[in-house]
Amino acid sequence: MSNNKTTLPKQRKEVPLDEAGIDTLSHLLAGALEQAGVNRKDIIRLRLAVEEILGLWRSSAEKKTVCTFRCGTRLGRMYLEITAPGRRIDPDEATADMAGQMLCSNLLAQAGLSPVYSYQDGINRLALYLSKPQKISPLLQLLLAILSAGTAGVVLLALPAPVREAAAGVVTPLFTALMGILQTLASPMIFLSVCWGIINIGDVHMLGRIGKLVLLRFLGAIFLLTAMTAACLVWLFRPEGGAASMGENAAAQIYSMLLEIIPGNIVTPFLEGNSLQIIFMAICAGLVLLVLGEKTSALRALLGQLNTAVQFMMEVVSRYISLFVFVSLLSLMLSDAASNLGGVVKGLLLGMAACVAWPLLYALWACLRLRVSFPLVLRKLLPTYLIALSTASSSAALSSNLETCERRLGVSGRIVHFAVPLGQVMFKTGGAVGFFVLALGLAEFYGVAMPLSWIVTGVLTAGLLAIAAPPVPGGSLTCYTVLLAQLGIPDEAIGLAVAGNVILDFFMTSCGISCLQSELMLSANRLGMLDRGRLEKE
Repeated sequence: MSNNKTTLPKQRKEVPLDEAGIDTLSHLLAGALEQAGVNRKDIIRLRLAVEEILGLWRSSAEKKTVCTFRCGTRLGRMYLEITAPGRRIDPDEATADMAGQMLCSNLLAQAGLSPVYSYQDGINRLALYLSKPQKISPLLQLLLAILSAGTAGVVLLALPAPVREAAAGVVTPLFTALMGILQTLASPMIFLSVCWGIINIGDVHMLGRIGKLVLLRFLGAIFLLTAMTAACLVWLFRPEGGAASMGENAAAQIYSMLLEIIPGNIVTPFLEGNSLQIIFMAICAGLVLLVLGEKTSALRALLGQLNTAVQFMMEVVSRYISLFVFVSLLSLMLSDAASNLGGVVKGLLLGMAACVAWPLLYALWACLRLRVSFPLVLRKLLPTYLIALSTASSSAALSSNLETCERRLGVSGRIVHFAVPLGQVMFKTGGAVGFFVLALGLAEFYGVAMPLSWIVTGVLTAGLLAIAAPPVPGGSLTCYTVLLAQLGIPDEAIGLAVAGNVILDFFMTSCGISCLQSELMLSANRLGMLDRGRLEKE
């Protein structure tokens, strides 16, 4: 976003679906996006995507069709919509090439970067939902909330005990209510995000050799890096009475924990907030719906609508994240638990260090395997890394990521246009590492025991949540809520987690983007689709 527009003027226009009409609709779309404050590069990319889909609709239409263009603001959220009556013409099912392009669109749609297709009551609908820009940046809001909570806490602690007790009587119930809202949304949000993400792969046959290899390598790298981080850093944390247990029962505990991932029924995981069981069910449900395809079109549509509704509710809640952080930190200070934050600071610093080290080690490993110059590859990776580090936004780094992978690293376009959007949504090595290390610091702070089974649970949960994290404002807040509950860390730690995430998010995002580029070099080489001439060229 480039300005402070918070609403989009309501507009409606009917246009024939022909060559001239497509051009008119494209101009209407561009004008509305410009009014909404979307940056120029995203406007061009969205225009091209919509023009291609409208061209498909036109070529598949059985008679002359009139499209309707609408835009406006609904419940504080800007939207643009193009509808056309007729038979169902889903871009996902057009051709193999178009399906691959629409896969990217589906994966980015939740971030407001791609159009969303639906069909209902004889109407094809193409919609684009834009996040509401904020007059004050979210980062500044969070920093102000942290500073305000610290100041208010210091002032209240200096006042007489009756005043502190009265303040705690207001703050503590408010914190409990806010936690209730988050916990209510967390479980369905994680389930729907994972399930819908799998469904959006589109078709099991569409993935083919490239998709299967890339997906398997993505998943393997996330858990491997998180496990290696755990092996290197867990020894630096020693909570009171919670030294890591490596006794004879460790293997039995891990075996029991893995079996407990399989739920006894559908309802209990949601009632207990068991994130591993919820994610397990989401993966199973998503795979079943993916295999059955159009046989379950109604259920897929319902899940898509539920996912949109829950994410919209989370977006509304996320507007008040700064209030939540303020209340959480103030409640922590009034409880006198904030006297020693050594473990939290240690977790934050080690998380930052790990997120800086892994991109370097991943690039070094790729260079050794490919036998290319390490300094040369670093120079090619650096521009995208700096964009991600300075913005904490994978969306801001998308165009640079695409260009670097294809033109400078020599990765085939067939892999790049599939794997880069997919990777930016799910290949979050930095997120998994950051979640886990910050959880180590919080566990030490609250004296939570960390036996080997706890560490394995933390690695699995952090990796799965990094993959499942929905690309909406407040998505990471939901992940921390689930992660802390799974690891037995008290609810009041959420304020510290979010405060730490303000800084750590910059490093987690840049780590994930840089590791993705190194991984794509290795995957392309494995598939025989790496242009070594481009890779070795200065």
